[in-house]
Amino acid sequence: MGLKPSCYISGPGEAIINANLMSFERQDAPGNKSDTLKLVICTADIDGVPKADAEIRWFEGYKGKEVDKGLFTITRVIPQLFPPQVTVIATAVPFKISDPTGIKERRSNSWENVSLGSIFRELVTPHGFSPRVDPELEGIEIDHISQTDETDTAFLRRLARKYDAVSKPVDGLYVLARRGKVKTITGQNIPVKTISVPNINTPSEIGFVNAATDNPSKTRFKGVIARWKNVNNGAEEEVRKGSKPFKKLSDVFASQSEANSAAESSLRENDRKGRTLRIDMEGDPFVVAEGLIQLDSTWPEHSQGSYSCDKVISRWSYSSTYRLHVTATIPL
Repeated sequence: MGLKPSCYISGPGEAIINANLMSFERQDAPGNKSDTLKLVICTADIDGVPKADAEIRWFEGYKGKEVDKGLFTITRVIPQLFPPQVTVIATAVPFKISDPTGIKERRSNSWENVSLGSIFRELVTPHGFSPRVDPELEGIEIDHISQTDETDTAFLRRLARKYDAVSKPVDGLYVLARRGKVKTITGQNIPVKTISVPNINTPSEIGFVNAATDNPSKTRFKGVIARWKNVNNGAEEEVRKGSKPFKKLSDVFASQSEANSAAESSLRENDRKGRTLRIDMEGDPFVVAEGLIQLDSTWPEHSQGSYSCDKVISRWSYSSTYRLHVTATIPL
């Protein structure tokens, strides 16, 4: 991009950390996983290390154009004697070691005849989050579901996976959304990023791009069968979505509406995973998980098109360049 890479924190210990930062790795996590940040800091002739539970805000990009990548909580601090350095692990999930709201506690509960959105808000709000629910998921009716010796976050991840959705904290909010819509539901404006192959594309160039696409040749199912128990006559009945060949889900659902939702989610997941892209490229803070990238006409024809970023890992060190590693799939 013709600019000098730049990264820094704001928050406790910012002066020492920013002056002695040796490298970072940030993972803009896929799906239900939490975003993480790893900082390696030189501690030669320095007293004191960052403390667990401290909240820091992370910025990265290029000099004068750094982008706020959100709030992280330090969860692990790993000092090393030689070479003298400390590794700081932080997560976007504000889990405190003291756990004041009990978010890490296992519990059991059950719900009947309730909407997906209602369960989500009931579990998220007591932990201090502001809930955001995708309108597509808000009104899904659940006849019965149980939380069995699970933390609230683990149960919500399991519930989200059932509907091919994402449940995760994002900078003070807790979001339940279809894949590809997490950042949109939070109100963030995410532009589509167009990626071109440089005129001189060799590993020695800073802007070097390398990529691989995967278009599975094996036959994939085009339809889904979900079974449900009819309480009126005790019989198992089927819901079919799509066309042959069908995949049959192993679970037997409590109602026709739940079977419908499960079949639609499974079919959506299959379509989404039909074509994948892995790309290594120059650092760009605007390429984000749940965002879209567009491979333009400078790419081979079989690779061109729009992709939804599932996972973005950014790395920098004082001895190397600022790079991104992106895993993406075709959006729906």
